[in-house]
Amino acid sequence: MLKILSFFLLLSFPVFAQTDSILQHIRERYEEVNKNISSYRRVEVYLSGISAEGASLEGYFTGDSLQLMIEDVCGETGKYRLEVYYDKGAPVFYYMRDYKYEVPMYDSTFGQHNIAVAEHRGYFYKGKMIRMIDEKNRIFTKRDAAFIKTEQQYFESITESYKIIFAHRHEKFFELEQ
Repeated sequence: MLKILSFFLLLSFPVFAQTDSILQHIRERYEEVNKNISSYRRVEVYLSGISAEGASLEGYFTGDSLQLMIEDVCGETGKYRLEVYYDKGAPVFYYMRDYKYEVPMYDSTFGQHNIAVAEHRGYFYKGKMIRMIDEKNRIFTKRDAAFIKTEQQYFESITESYKIIFAHRHEKFFELEQ
């Protein structure tokens, strides 16, 4: 029995080593984009009709290659920020922060209350999510039904925004009616 277990552990080691290598590459890509962000061409699209408090997309490009897309949507009782990092045209890192306010932002006591922040992360390789970290900081890698559903939701949430920002990649600022 011990020999069989040892054999399976040896077989699985390259998979774990490869995943660690991919995650390291994604971390390096994240750091590279943030380090070089001031050298990228910035495109901003204001999205009217989504929220009275404001919604926008920002794209950071080198040539026609999107490096980073940021979507901000503000509301009375919260806001969210989605950052999607790209490598060679494909998303590699999805980072969403969802801020929930205890009281609406127009309440006179707004600054005295807590803001709850939930973070979600998705790591992608070759068009598939390979790792997910939820708002409770739990790590998921098993491609079960829930994992695949979340992967699809992440892709759906960025696809339309990607199309919008990419269509306006040669403009500096653009207002889009929704």
